[in-house]
Amino acid sequence: MTSKSPQRPAPFIKGLIPTLNHRGFMSESLDLFSRQFVSEAANLSAEVLDMGCAYGVATIAALQEGACVHACDMDAGHVNILVREIPPNLRGRLSTSVGALPDTEFPDERFGAILCARVLHFLRGQEIRTSLEKMYRWLRPGGKLYLVADTPYTGFWQAIVPEYERKKELGEEWPGFIDDIGALLESGSVPHGMLSYLNPLDADILARECHRVGLAVEEAGFFGRDGSDETRARHHAGVIAVKPGHGSPASAGS
Repeated sequence: MTSKSPQRPAPFIKGLIPTLNHRGFMSESLDLFSRQFVSEAANLSAEVLDMGCAYGVATIAALQEGACVHACDMDAGHVNILVREIPPNLRGRLSTSVGALPDTEFPDERFGAILCARVLHFLRGQEIRTSLEKMYRWLRPGGKLYLVADTPYTGFWQAIVPEYERKKELGEEWPGFIDDIGALLESGSVPHGMLSYLNPLDADILARECHRVGLAVEEAGFFGRDGSDETRARHHAGVIAVKPGHGSPASAGS
């Protein structure tokens, strides 16, 4: 008996779609830095990567603007839903794969730009570093990396903010790391399928790790969860960083 193809779940709350693997949610609106990725991708003839694409909110937006996109996610169900929902006229500029950071691999200098949105806070410190080293290699010279991560100032883990700020003041490398998120939940335990740990990040940490692998940071900051440009919102942190070099991602792909 053949199992049914997975369907996109109903929103958990307005604008947030649960992932099939119970690890989080995909926002139905683009955040500030993801919008900038879409704008950049529209001007490139080189392929771009949406790493951790979920159901493809950024992938679809970039395709609609004329980009060639490779969409990659750890859950094959997410990729299947994305492919099924892509309008036929856009499918020729889409390729997909199933994979997760830090283990997935792509050829060096394949992409003109990379978006990695709301993925890194699910990784431990060394996994983040390995992932950034890989994404640096995957970028063409002059290509840009767009990172978005959840911060300690959002979700049920806001309870760690005083401890996070204390650890950051002391110079700890990963001050937001939570080794047992069950302790922060009312139930006292982690729901099935959910990671037992989390690593909320901030803009300073993202910028530091980009510098570490040789990327030049162009922009770093906080922003709101609903795609707004709220200057005081700190739900997400983002960085835009460029790989130094003389090549142009746009001309290199033509």
